[in-house]
Amino acid sequence: MMKMVQKATPWERFNHWVLLLSFFVLTLTGLGFLYNSLSWINTAFGGVHLARGIHNWAGIIFAASLVLTMANYLGESLKFGSDDFAWLGQLGGYLSGREAPPQGKLNAGQKLFYLLVLVAGLVICASGLILWMGAAQGTMQLVHLLHNLAFLILVIVVPFHVYAATALNPGTFRIMTRGTVPLKWAKKHHPKWVKELGLE
Repeated sequence: MMKMVQKATPWERFNHWVLLLSFFVLTLTGLGFLYNSLSWINTAFGGVHLARGIHNWAGIIFAASLVLTMANYLGESLKFGSDDFAWLGQLGGYLSGREAPPQGKLNAGQKLFYLLVLVAGLVICASGLILWMGAAQGTMQLVHLLHNLAFLILVIVVPFHVYAATALNPGTFRIMTRGTVPLKWAKKHHPKWVKELGLE
């Protein structure tokens, strides 16, 4: 039987799905507010008033979930060594076909992705809260700009993350459904982490 190793706990998987689903709701309702041509989206959510309430409360869920991810990913994402920089230098070997430098529990791309999502997510949450509570007119214009820029970043990188975790890296999506990966797969993609676990 194939030996498996746990890559994500049930809690990590649950919180990951909460973060993704709340982001999906926020994206749909946000697009309905941002573009008149997409206002029908808010109609599907029960009208503008109800859609705004859903958007605001989904934002609270997203913010709480995002903050909770810090306990699982922030420490690891801030650890950058020579192998990480080498991984970034050759883009993980995806374009060249070369074997990537050995990585830990998260590869360098995952670390950068998490930090980008964390910063953009915190900006969109803080600006969203100000928009909800209200502020001076001049301040609101700046807050709207920050909110929309953070949204633009997230709406680009999150779909790429989904692609990278499915089609680009077969076997990765299993982490978010079962929490485990084959030891052989782990040795190939995260050999330093496997060594830390003493499973070489």
